[in-house]
Amino acid sequence: MRNSPRAVLALITLLLLTGCGGKAPPAAGPGRIVNITTAAAARSSVEETEWAVARIESRAAPPVAAEVAGRIVRILVDEGQTVEKGQVLAELDSQQYRLGKTIDQAEVGRLRAQADNKRREYERAKRLKTENLISEEQIGTIASELSALDEQVRGAEARAADSTRRLGDARIVAPFTGQVAKRNVDVGAYVQVGTAVFEFVDVENLRVRLPFPEYLAPQLKPGLEVRLTSAASGPGIVTAAINEIQPDINPANRSLSVIVDFTNPGDWRPGASVRADVVLQRRPDAIMVPQVALVRRPSGDVVYVVEEQLVREQPVRRGERNGALVEIVEGLKGGETVAVDGAGFLTNGAGISVVED
Repeated sequence: MRNSPRAVLALITLLLLTGCGGKAPPAAGPGRIVNITTAAAARSSVEETEWAVARIESRAAPPVAAEVAGRIVRILVDEGQTVEKGQVLAELDSQQYRLGKTIDQAEVGRLRAQADNKRREYERAKRLKTENLISEEQIGTIASELSALDEQVRGAEARAADSTRRLGDARIVAPFTGQVAKRNVDVGAYVQVGTAVFEFVDVENLRVRLPFPEYLAPQLKPGLEVRLTSAASGPGIVTAAINEIQPDINPANRSLSVIVDFTNPGDWRPGASVRADVVLQRRPDAIMVPQVALVRRPSGDVVYVVEEQLVREQPVRRGERNGALVEIVEGLKGGETVAVDGAGFLTNGAGISVVED
């Protein structure tokens, strides 16, 4: 007797259900068991941050000018060279300033000698006055002459100090640690007072101007922590703080500028790009769950809370992300056990089997 097609199909189905260990796989629907891993909704610290990209600037880029007139006789640095504060950059012909210093110091010596003689004369006059051998008018005259000589000494000393300063200014030195961006003169050139000899860039004291959208203005304030990273300087992080916030909004892009000053840690360069992460707020007691525990459903974000062998679908509102964890600002109280791996296959009331992670 030939088997009907329906009987053959039933036999094949029975063999499939009873094969491979004798148990049928779980069926879809309410009776399905899903293997999952779990994690606790734990409390942890989380940061609310905003980031921006800007360009590193030098806080100072002044021209280094000659402070006395003279002919350049030596140039000791060139463009692109990094120099230390006080390092000599160039020298002017200083012969006239050396002669001037010598003359002014000699004048100081001459006037001091005259003042010393007049002071001794005044002391003798005071002794003679006690013996009534000199009049009050005479001693007054000597005192006036001594006072005038003392004033002349102070004036000569000031001129000698100025001569010494001008002699020192014949050597042009770096005002701070920085880099020579441009050299404007050559040996033999005659420069006047104020002639810009070098263009100088401060590479030690740096600054960034960060553009942030205007809606963040109420949250941004001086003192907030900023973490800076620059691809041109390797993986290092520089921690600084907001120094000031520009009061006006840029009409071109509706942004405000946040200024951050920092000290060069060693190899950061003006002109390089920098990423800045500003810590707007720290919440030390936030509820955190693994990112994969959060499931997007048509109604919004949910997590699946484990209750014995079943799960309950719990709508939540997410906050900040911290690595592999995400903050839950609404929907959980903390301490709940939530489904992690396999959460995307769950529905409300689904049966679960917890396996080791």
